[in-house]
Amino acid sequence: MPSEAFNAVADWLRQNLRSSESDLVAEREAMAQYAAAYRPLFGVADEPAPVGQPGSYVMTPTACRDDVVVLHIHGGGFRSGNAGLLRLVSAQLAADTRARIVLPEYRLAPENPFPAAIDDCMEMFDYAATLAPRIVVAGHSAGANLALAVLLRTVGDERAAGGVLFSGVYDLRPERFERGSWVERASSELVLTHEGGLSMHHDYLAGRSATDPLVSPLLADLTGLPPLFLQAAGKERLLDDSLMLATAAAQAGVHVELEIWPDMFHDWTAAATMPEATEALSRAASFIDRVASGRIGKPALSDGVTLQHRPPR
Repeated sequence: MPSEAFNAVADWLRQNLRSSESDLVAEREAMAQYAAAYRPLFGVADEPAPVGQPGSYVMTPTACRDDVVVLHIHGGGFRSGNAGLLRLVSAQLAADTRARIVLPEYRLAPENPFPAAIDDCMEMFDYAATLAPRIVVAGHSAGANLALAVLLRTVGDERAAGGVLFSGVYDLRPERFERGSWVERASSELVLTHEGGLSMHHDYLAGRSATDPLVSPLLADLTGLPPLFLQAAGKERLLDDSLMLATAAAQAGVHVELEIWPDMFHDWTAAATMPEATEALSRAASFIDRVASGRIGKPALSDGVTLQHRPPR
């Protein structure tokens, strides 16, 4: 049964986000105000990153390990959001993994369309490599797309140790907004609107092709990617993206762990005060620890996906 905190967040989302496309300036301002409300978590220090776009952070836990670092990329449809939004989530990951978390700020569309955001994240990948020899690249929603783009750009680079992808969008072709879970989950989706999906496509691409594999990673050759950990919500419009990515990656020989949380909404892990988010993040932290320690298991299912959890309703 969903927690009281979950129900409260879901009610707020129904009242505030299930509407037509919002004003982008107002949306960015609302997210900035939310990020400004962050209060440091005991045992985790945060400070501005010395490189990258203004607004990037480094989260450092007490007794920090030095074998792995996490590059943690925020979402927002490529058009809004900021690194500060993930400070609480990142503080929890830092505490659970004892690893530094690098939060990159990146330039937003439509002012800075593809590939500006990827270039900014790549700069922070190189910075993260100065902090530890192994990098796990994580991201939420559009940030998961960017995380996968970073991993595709670094195939064969031993520094790229794994990927943690939350509720990602991996196909930006216009026809995807007319079929599959994008349509079938419209009534249960609490976050993503149809208008918002079209604006994401239009503003991020700015006329470029959606078939570029760094735009739509489902079309990429995934061979050589490091182990991947995916989480998706059963009620979100982007569910098919995670299902199809897991299958494609497994067919390319990539170790994939996929979790479908039936009752959750899009990117619920970003609502870090909910127990459902805390549990999901702890499972992601376990994957990060296994990657850093070289304890990734063998395939457990015949469908090609290494491990598929379906947490209880």
